[in-house]
Amino acid sequence: MSERFLTLSQLRAARAELNRLHSGRGIHDDAEACRFIRERGFVLLMPIAGIPLPSLSEADEAEAWDGFAITDRAWAWKETLPQQKRCAYTKLIHGRGTFIDWRLYPSFLKVYGPDGDPDYEYENGRLDRNERDLYRLVAESGPVDSRELWAMAKPLFDGKRHRFTAALEHLQSRFFLTVAGGSLEGWTLHTWDLVERQAPPEILTGLPMAAEARSNILRQTIRNCYAVSERKLRSILRWPAPDFQESFQALKNDGAVIEVKVEGENLPWLMLRHQT
Repeated sequence: MSERFLTLSQLRAARAELNRLHSGRGIHDDAEACRFIRERGFVLLMPIAGIPLPSLSEADEAEAWDGFAITDRAWAWKETLPQQKRCAYTKLIHGRGTFIDWRLYPSFLKVYGPDGDPDYEYENGRLDRNERDLYRLVAESGPVDSRELWAMAKPLFDGKRHRFTAALEHLQSRFFLTVAGGSLEGWTLHTWDLVERQAPPEILTGLPMAAEARSNILRQTIRNCYAVSERKLRSILRWPAPDFQESFQALKNDGAVIEVKVEGENLPWLMLRHQT
């Protein structure tokens, strides 16, 4: 039997609070943006339809662009915050911009990162040749901006920019490459570098075990959604089914989550027992 009942209005209100600092304030400057990312562990750059996670743009007190769900400050933060190494920024959740606090970053690196170097990943079919060679270009020339990198990589991709972009996104999602700042002129321009050169050194030498890393991410994802269905959790995290099921069951066995009945939903949803 479910321990709680949530109306849709209660759920919306609770999720709206997650787009603010713990103090209840919105964010106005770099320091508050970093505090928000630290409090939430990881946040989106801007909202994604159907994904109930906090976003930096929604937390910003400034008005969003007309017709877009992003503010001027959030658009700049994706360059300035990683450039100052105050957090990580990469394309991850549903292939979209995601800020990750350094305290939770080791868990993401363990779960989503590679099992070995690019040659090892290539030999095991988890990177293609062009992705491996693009990594090598950044290793040799980085930090390097997107324009310069494309000029160097163009022959690798037969001049097809969409293949270059897809390779960059895959290397980000596997935690080989990361945004290391960028230009704020016009539509902005990312600077790229290796994760190993951008992440604090202690992160790379102190990764948790896989089970602990998945538990850390799973707990924070539930907290960041306030309440969420198992199906939605699977959609957000996109883990192999055995990994998800093992971590999910462990969390339930620990008593860390409770089932809640949500208005209009047939199956129970989950929330942390001590939701904060």
